[in-house]
Amino acid sequence: MLKCPYCEEGAPSQTTHSASVQLAACPACMNPFYLDWDGRQAQRIAGAADIRQAAAKGTIGGELLAALPKAIEDLPVLPEVSTRIMELLRSSDTSMKDIAETVRRDQAIAVKILQLANSAMYGGLTTITDLSAACARLGTRTVANAVQTVANGNLYITSNPAFKDQMRRLWTHSVATAHCASEIAMLTASPRSDALFVAGLIHDIGSVVVLDIVSGSRRGVLADLHKIPELVREVLESYSPLIGLHVVQAWKLPSEFSMTTYLQSTPDAAPTDDLRAMVHIVCLAGAVAEVSGFSVYDGATSLLSHPSTKYLGLSDIKLATLRADLEDSVRPLLEIAAS
Repeated sequence: MLKCPYCEEGAPSQTTHSASVQLAACPACMNPFYLDWDGRQAQRIAGAADIRQAAAKGTIGGELLAALPKAIEDLPVLPEVSTRIMELLRSSDTSMKDIAETVRRDQAIAVKILQLANSAMYGGLTTITDLSAACARLGTRTVANAVQTVANGNLYITSNPAFKDQMRRLWTHSVATAHCASEIAMLTASPRSDALFVAGLIHDIGSVVVLDIVSGSRRGVLADLHKIPELVREVLESYSPLIGLHVVQAWKLPSEFSMTTYLQSTPDAAPTDDLRAMVHIVCLAGAVAEVSGFSVYDGATSLLSHPSTKYLGLSDIKLATLRADLEDSVRPLLEIAAS
């Protein structure tokens, strides 16, 4: 059995992926590490310090990680249709009938798909009342993206007034990032545009969990954290990737999402070319969303000089194309998720 290179506990089981190197997080000591399945080895990530040194007991990081298992347990469960759609899209012989039948099993999401098919963005001359016809009008890619958007919408809800606006911004940023990641995948001929939509949608799930933990804290160093927005931002930037990795692992999502979640700010650290490209796509998608008005924090970002723009070889014309109809494309997804 593979063991954590930090604490020697058993390494968690991983979902399958074509890449031989996977990213895991130890549920005992919380550290991330690579799993080399070819060599049957667990290896530390180069340059990564033991998280237990930075997040000692009684510190902000220590309290966050201590509360993490319960916070993940309390997260709303993703609908079965979400994981089933992901499985279908990984198969080469999936038909639109398969997609429609899967959506039909979740009545609430089926209603949302009908609503989207009749929206101003996608509506035709006649109103559609049949789910199969709605799926045919929208197409496989749009249906799959809509399902994932609706499935994830309930995660971005908080009862804490101090974080409601921030959670709303996180949600709109995530949906815009998901759309941009899917579009960049098409522009760069990536074979996994469906996976990249989901990767963009959940890339900042760690921030949601951090805010949930802080919102529920009534004592200790986290209790008054919401009163200092600058510190909240610093904590999110420091711990969201690692916490997001733990969420992805707990949900047993395909292992490439571990990379796009944890390495989103350091895409060149991805161990293989295909994974590196995926992380760069999500990284750039987030930047495009930010400069297009779907930001969590105010701030200027230069897309042309962005490292991921250079890595992916995108021109200013392609970047402009990405941004051209972004709001019109994202708005219908936000509307069906909110309704």
